[in-house]
Amino acid sequence: MSVARLRGFVRRLSRSATAGLKLWLCVLAFSTVAHAEETVRIGFYQGARREMSRTDLRNAFSLWSQELAATFKLPVSVTFYEDIDKMRTAFERGEINAVNADAMTLATKFNPADLADGFSVAVPGGWNMLLLASRESDIHSVGGLLGKRIALLEDDQTATTYLETVCWRQYGRECSKVFSDIQHVPTNSQAVMRLFFGKVDAVLVYRYGYELSREMNPQLRQKIGPVLAEVPFSGMYYAFFSGKVPGAFVERNLKLIPTLHTYPRGRQLLDIFKMDHLEVASPQELEPFLQLDDTLRELKNQHARKTKGK
Repeated sequence: MSVARLRGFVRRLSRSATAGLKLWLCVLAFSTVAHAEETVRIGFYQGARREMSRTDLRNAFSLWSQELAATFKLPVSVTFYEDIDKMRTAFERGEINAVNADAMTLATKFNPADLADGFSVAVPGGWNMLLLASRESDIHSVGGLLGKRIALLEDDQTATTYLETVCWRQYGRECSKVFSDIQHVPTNSQAVMRLFFGKVDAVLVYRYGYELSREMNPQLRQKIGPVLAEVPFSGMYYAFFSGKVPGAFVERNLKLIPTLHTYPRGRQLLDIFKMDHLEVASPQELEPFLQLDDTLRELKNQHARKTKGK
């Protein structure tokens, strides 16, 4: 498949929805040492991505898997799931031997003990989450968010969960009762630009997207106020093998993938998909996401106990 054709597919996919796809395309391309009898059976969770075409996603992934399987003699089967519970059941039954999804989904729907090491996408600037305010908003801390307008990524469980922890910890209520307007946008850059044009008072974005927006529009520095909070994350999209997969198969892949960016073909793939490099990831990296989910649940329970005790 030509680079031009690939670019056509990529342009029609949203950045957030294709982050996991980008990861597995590169994994497949460089798993050249797999034996013919070893088949990678990938379960790909599409999630609630209404802004993208399911057909484009499936076509792009399927074409790439067919081409790479033929070129590198690596048997590959891809199963797409829109129901995470069905994907988990297939994983438990051994129908698939690898899973690909966003971090929060993996953390809350899978037992890390059932997962083996895999890979994560590294992006320039990193995955840290930033809660930013406009200079004109007069917001100097999370205590100044009441009644304000905010923008964040749509269909992003991590961002939504984190923002809810801020609202419950600071105000003892859900975000819909804290902000006067919550706007969901497809990309980090769109969120930042809404802050720039005064359409919102604060944004919740990832650092890599914020840094890219500042490079493209230096005037943003004049509009962006303080960083109200920064949450560290080592990754946001992961692919993990099943713990039942032979260790030798996993180990061979783990040795090869981190060198992806050193190969001309690998560098081409990474550049097309706006990735910096791939990193070996452990299931333990999902722990911060599980803790975030637990924190939100506990904050709600604390508020319920206080309300009941009055």
